[in-house]
Amino acid sequence: MPPEMTVQINQRMVAMRGSERTPARCCALVGEVGTQVQCSIYEQRAQVCRDIMYTGYNGLREEKCDKARIAHGMPPLEPDFEPEQTPPLPKIA
Repeated sequence: MPPEMTVQINQRMVAMRGSERTPARCCALVGEVGTQVQCSIYEQRAQVCRDIMYTGYNGLREEKCDKARIAHGMPPLEPDFEPEQTPPLPKIA
């Protein structure tokens, strides 16, 4: 994480500026929630962001993603397919 985008929480922890407030809005978030957003430092994002995937990634539901969307007035995403419904690989003749 770029140091200028962080705030010290305690001796061992930092947070992205804006995420320590209520309502939280990370300073790296660009765009309008509910329309289109993206992380401006995606490759350098915090570990907490790396740990939470979006609902639909690998066909799985992510409860934290769903809760965040609901908190912002958006419906949860729907996975494109469930893992057990993954299309079979084509047979090689």
